[in-house]
Amino acid sequence: MKFHYIFSALLLCFFYNTTAQTINGRIIEAETQEGIPFVTVQLGSNYGVISNEEGYFILKPRRTDEEKVLIFSSMGFESLEIPLSEFENDQSVVLSPSTYELDEVLLFDRELTAEDILERFRTNRKQNHDINNSKIQLFSRYNDHYQAKIFDVDVEKASFMSKGERKRMNTAMQDLGSKITSSPSIFYQERLSDILVFEDTLITDHKKALNLINRDKTFNTDEIQEQVFYELMSTLKSPHSFKVRTGIIPLGKDISLSELIEDMENDQKQQNVPDTLKNKSSYRGKSYKRYATNFNHDFIMTPKYYDYQLVGVTKAYGQPCYHLKFSPERRKGKYVGDLFINTQDFGMVSYKFDLDKGKKAMNVNLKFVLGIKVNTFLDSGFYVFSKTEDNRYFPKYVKSTDGNYAYINRSLMFKENNPTRSDRKKLKLEFELEYDLIETTELVGIEMENTTLDLASSLSVEDYILIDELSTYNPSYWENYNIIEATEAIKSYE
Repeated sequence: MKFHYIFSALLLCFFYNTTAQTINGRIIEAETQEGIPFVTVQLGSNYGVISNEEGYFILKPRRTDEEKVLIFSSMGFESLEIPLSEFENDQSVVLSPSTYELDEVLLFDRELTAEDILERFRTNRKQNHDINNSKIQLFSRYNDHYQAKIFDVDVEKASFMSKGERKRMNTAMQDLGSKITSSPSIFYQERLSDILVFEDTLITDHKKALNLINRDKTFNTDEIQEQVFYELMSTLKSPHSFKVRTGIIPLGKDISLSELIEDMENDQKQQNVPDTLKNKSSYRGKSYKRYATNFNHDFIMTPKYYDYQLVGVTKAYGQPCYHLKFSPERRKGKYVGDLFINTQDFGMVSYKFDLDKGKKAMNVNLKFVLGIKVNTFLDSGFYVFSKTEDNRYFPKYVKSTDGNYAYINRSLMFKENNPTRSDRKKLKLEFELEYDLIETTELVGIEMENTTLDLASSLSVEDYILIDELSTYNPSYWENYNIIEATEAIKSYE
């Protein structure tokens, strides 16, 4: 009997290890042998991942998946099914371009115009894209790419500094500026969380979090400015308030810097304390729900600014879809892109957009008046929605990229309100900053399950988790987790 128990336990362990093993591979195009990006890799309709920009994917099957079939689907390619039991790790999955005429195969209404199809999507979107009463496992990756072109801070006047002290401070600022402008600053954030979504409630349960950042080479924009500001403001520590002016514009007559300096000093003391991620407040979780339901882009909600063309019908991610192209028709329209809307229930299967040539999402040029110029020169998005067994669509993949340019050339003048005129501190700064900042966010809905608020309220969720930090890529960190496979840029990060 004892032997039978041990033997059974061994078999159970073996079963667990084999079925929980992570699988990986690369999806390539049949003709070119090049990787195909953003292919969904599904085990059933509610569970799976997506390939990265280079076609690589990684997926951890569940214990109940051993008899299931891996389904690979994309746009413009034939879907492919491979039994999980026959899949070999590191194998290349070859997809072939679609070869049949979909007009002859798919059922659709030939009399509908592009505008009719878009209107039917809007009419049905709340029903089709309802993710309330759901638990979604979400993996997110954020990339910050900051390139400073000019970083120049000059202390022109300082009544409380000797000439030598002011020179040393300016030299330190010049050295910092040279370091910042010499190479781009890049870092990544990765998060794995469970998001529980209800009508008026969103619960976040973070499982694991990583910052991939080399502190010797990375310069977070806010941290740089805070550090410089701290170095300068600490010299103005005083029981008295200050008059502050930028250029010819007074910012205030009685501004107290004491509390500001004290807060900055506390921030400096906290630099070596590990970062935490709060579960009660989740920007990524709220963003995911917004992506899932809002569709607030003007090319969807304000069609009068755009011209739409019905290209035809096609298969997109395994669904029969109307393919619509759009481009600006009026001055307010700024984007070009494609919409793929299901021919049967008018759910959104996928869409993508970019700024049209010469357009900017935002543009303010006061360079010659106030020394300020800012614009958003890059604004693009790519969305893929999976259709569940109960005919609801949830965001399988979201990629959002924003590129912003800023130029600031201003002066700041601080004058202490000290009743003793001869003891008043005066400080005048000239600063010139110019930089590009490109931010990319990727979200993958790994799994969607139905749940209730009663079940969710019984969960025990910690207030926060610690954020791990690595300076170089470690392939074992996300081992046995479902993520977007790391790209070569991440793997070679240092």
